[in-house]
Amino acid sequence: MTGRIVYFHGQPGSPAELTLVGGGALAERAGLQAPDRALQDPVPGFHGRISAEAGALAAQARALHLIGFSLGAFVAMEVALRLAEQAPSLPVRLDLISPAAPLALGDFLPGMAGGPLFRLARDAPAAFSAVTLLQGAVAGVVPGWLVSRLFAGATGPEAALTAMPVFRRGAAQMVGGALGQGATIYRQDILAYVAQDPARLSRLDRPVRIWQGREDHWTPPAMADALARILPDVRSLTYLDGLSHYSTLQRSLPRILEPDLGPS
Repeated sequence: MTGRIVYFHGQPGSPAELTLVGGGALAERAGLQAPDRALQDPVPGFHGRISAEAGALAAQARALHLIGFSLGAFVAMEVALRLAEQAPSLPVRLDLISPAAPLALGDFLPGMAGGPLFRLARDAPAAFSAVTLLQGAVAGVVPGWLVSRLFAGATGPEAALTAMPVFRRGAAQMVGGALGQGATIYRQDILAYVAQDPARLSRLDRPVRIWQGREDHWTPPAMADALARILPDVRSLTYLDGLSHYSTLQRSLPRILEPDLGPS
């Protein structure tokens, strides 16, 4: 199936994720489009934004290939659910990389980097919003320190990738933007994610491939397993040994985009 390819980034994140893992040129060759959610209008709220995005995609494309990374996998699935309602005959397929599964599907939080923040968002939304204001202030003053904290536990290929100066500088800009200009979108995305009803995913009858690092502590393998059980048309669940979060994006992206590449 050929058609439009759309990438949904994680949170805190941006389309710059692709460049940080060395996939920028590859994405350009494949014609991938990556909207920056920090630049979207927050006024409609999460569900209003997703419905509008699905409507725009349905009007512009004859077929869609949606790629979601981390929390962007949640967004990709929500877009696909609305496309199934708005344009049921439109061919849509999904690739979910290091996907964030609904929290209601398992006891994921204890083994999840960022688990305390997601728990706070689920159980005390007002306190979560206050914490994100503090995160934004820190990111605005010392973004490099915040990035160092985010990747403090990285090991193996993930440690090698996230220790690169170019990755660190880019990640600091990316996190600063998500927690600064895009802070409202960041909060909306996470609050919608922690409240997601997993039963809705049983209606996502579109082909899905899942890519998961076995050493991922941001979105642990149990999340990929849970998604594979609840989504009705999972074509493959590919585990990548020794890889974690961004290293899985780095390794899986060429395999995902290979069929969409034009002549070099």
